Amino acid sequence: GADVNGVSPTELLHRRHSSGYYDASEQSLDKIGRGEEIKDPAMMPMNDTWQHRIEMHKINDQQIISCLQVDIKNKELFYRPPINQLTLSFLKNDLEHAYRNRYDEDLKYQNTVSSPRYHALLETVVSFIIFSLISICCFIIFNRNIAWITVFIVSLLIEVLALVHTFTDIKCHEKKVADCPSCVHFLSGWYCRNLVGAVLASIPVIAVYSNMSCELVLSSMLQDRFFCYCIVMAMLHYCNFTMLSSWMKSMLAALAGLTLLILLGVELCVIPQPVSTTMSVILNVTGNATMPPYLDATKYSTYLFSGHHKLIFELILDILLLFLLIWFLNREFEISYRVSFHGDSGAAKAKQQMKENKEQADWLLHNIIPQHVSEQLKTTSKFSKNHKDVGVIFATIVNFNEFYDESYQGGREYLRVLNELVSDYEDLLDDKRFKDVEKIKTITSTFMAASGLNDVSRAQNKHPFGHLLALMEFCIEMQNVVQRFNDSIFNFDFILNIGYNFGEVTSGVIGTTKLLYDIWGDTVNISSRMYSTGVMGRIQVPSKTIEILGDFFEFEERGSIQVKGKGEMKVALLVEKKEGVQWE
Repeated sequence: GADVNGVSPTELLHRRHSSGYYDASEQSLDKIGRGEEIKDPAMMPMNDTWQHRIEMHKINDQQIISCLQVDIKNKELFYRPPINQLTLSFLKNDLEHAYRNRYDEDLKYQNTVSSPRYHALLETVVSFIIFSLISICCFIIFNRNIAWITVFIVSLLIEVLALVHTFTDIKCHEKKVADCPSCVHFLSGWYCRNLVGAVLASIPVIAVYSNMSCELVLSSMLQDRFFCYCIVMAMLHYCNFTMLSSWMKSMLAALAGLTLLILLGVELCVIPQPVSTTMSVILNVTGNATMPPYLDATKYSTYLFSGHHKLIFELILDILLLFLLIWFLNREFEISYRVSFHGDSGAAKAKQQMKENKEQADWLLHNIIPQHVSEQLKTTSKFSKNHKDVGVIFATIVNFNEFYDESYQGGREYLRVLNELVSDYEDLLDDKRFKDVEKIKTITSTFMAASGLNDVSRAQNKHPFGHLLALMEFCIEMQNVVQRFNDSIFNFDFILNIGYNFGEVTSGVIGTTKLLYDIWGDTVNISSRMYSTGVMGRIQVPSKTIEILGDFFEFEERGSIQVKGKGEMKVALLVEKKEGVQWE
């Protein structure tokens, strides 16, 4: 062949081969033939590249898990939770507000035991069981006085109402909200729940104290000892209702214990004084050797509520230790519950953020690639498919270059105008009439679209060529958009030429990182020639299109024109859509 700059083609190829370019290519091909691993992703086959990316994702996930396992912030979440160490409230007001309103707002997880409503029902059941046990003990051991009977009836009514309320909050919540939303909101509020919880937590203590009487104080049946045991058991009930304020429950427990200490420290009832030696002699002289129990000096020290019993200091220590235990348990329960809520809140926010990111990524992907194609790309790295009877259009503003002036703001203002016009085209795609129409791409001022690429959507049409009819109607709407655009902007007179064709095409996705969805085929080329050889402001189609669309649209023959690569071709121009025609 001829020399290039004095160098023969043979010598030029030899130099390029010696430079290492061809050597690298031949080495890569040799490795493929021998089945060796290729490190350069650009030289790897498609399946190997995709598998390599999957392996890299797995390694990255393992590294993330390792980082989470040694993350200091996760340790601080448990050892230094974001709460005030004194009041146990969250440091952030919005988080504290969400925690207090969780019972009212958290309806998504009603079917799990960990939900606040199930938790409230469980705690109410525990409260009812403890009240029942204490009531049985009181009926067996103590006398049935009027105060105790009254307290029992009222307390039983409150417990039953609480059970009914918490049970219906799970089973009939929607009906309750519909019947009386303000009542449900009030009962689910933070302060109302704490008030109701304080009453339910105090019922066992009140029930025991209602049995306090002089008859119990002077009893020789050890009822006073059993009374103290019941108070201890009732005070432990203040550890229930973990969703409520620990300070409130601890203060009520302190009040219950302080009341018991006051009763132990004062002489509530008149206790007979010990009989003197002189009185004993007189009784012996009279021949009455037996004294009443209340005059027996040996039994005086057995009255626990006498005010100066020898066990009072031990009881004070016991009550104090019991109160510290209750305070510690309540504090730890609330801290753990708040830390759990904080973790759930953070997880919910992270999940919501991930959901939004996924939706945004899917939205971006669906704007680049049709949705039915993107779903397949999630499982494989390539896509290609042949289609029959697909409609293709090219719509271009033939006089856009006449308006475009790069000297004014570098042409940005004209690109903004073009973007508004294309956006109006894309708004048409949201119309359900054009569900089969898909935008392929834009090339400067040319808008390319196709219909019939989605087999599932296409099969739902009543007319076998409904997607082609919809694409033609889409072209008419595009002309209306341009006309409205010209009317709304002064001194703009855009001219829209549209070329229309249908036939066999091949669709596919090109690339592995920057994906591009496109269609190829002779049908696409002819559609492009239809707009480039068309009439200003008209829609031009090949004559064969009239056979499919002629029953619904009116055309006028234009004759034969010279089409590049096809020679002479008969074409027609759309006149209008026929009145009253429907294909759906």
